[in-house]
Amino acid sequence: MMAGMSDVEQIKEYEVILWIEVVRPTTRQKGQHFLVLGSQMLTTLRDKIYCLTDKLMQKLNYFLPSGYFCIENVFYNDMRDPDAIDYSDPILKWMHYQGSKGLCNPYGTRAADMATTSFLDLEFRVGKQYTYCHQGNCKHMLMIRDMRLIHKEDVQNALLYPLLRSPFRVHLRKCTICAIYIATKVTVDDKMAPESPCFYCDYCYYVQHYSQDGRLLYNDFRVYDYYHE
Repeated sequence: MMAGMSDVEQIKEYEVILWIEVVRPTTRQKGQHFLVLGSQMLTTLRDKIYCLTDKLMQKLNYFLPSGYFCIENVFYNDMRDPDAIDYSDPILKWMHYQGSKGLCNPYGTRAADMATTSFLDLEFRVGKQYTYCHQGNCKHMLMIRDMRLIHKEDVQNALLYPLLRSPFRVHLRKCTICAIYIATKVTVDDKMAPESPCFYCDYCYYVQHYSQDGRLLYNDFRVYDYYHE
């Protein structure tokens, strides 16, 4: 929930601020940069992270509330939703099975609750890459870049944290046909398209695929909503 104009919570003295970057490791996009308070729970950061996968899964009515941060061999699971799944459970069971055969767990891997763990509760190394996983197997790199005491030039309203300092930058394709408007559809194996995949704005997609009375001219192709990259 965003703080209103009259919602102010003064930050406590000697509060700690962490600078955290979150990015998809399979892309070259600039990551999201957050300032979080040491006293905040890990779930406050998870709720602020933007990922297109979440949006697509919601549209398909297949949204999965589960997720975890893996930091220094601890799986911090988000179990707030009754339908959430403990993603770390099969991993820990496998390790327990290995232990039953005489193979120990050398890293002391364990699970913890994201909702009851604050950033100051963490053991971490500044600059080391950790993992955020959600929607089954959508993984992001998480890195704590800095940690310091708050000072007077920082935002003093605790309700505004985690504070997004570097917005997520996206790449938007223009319509392949008109090369003017932003694409909203993408087709695959479309016999009337100049290429596959082919990106369309709403107008060009409708003109090419529908008759004047609104009938679909052919359907032997795949079409998806296009958001960004």
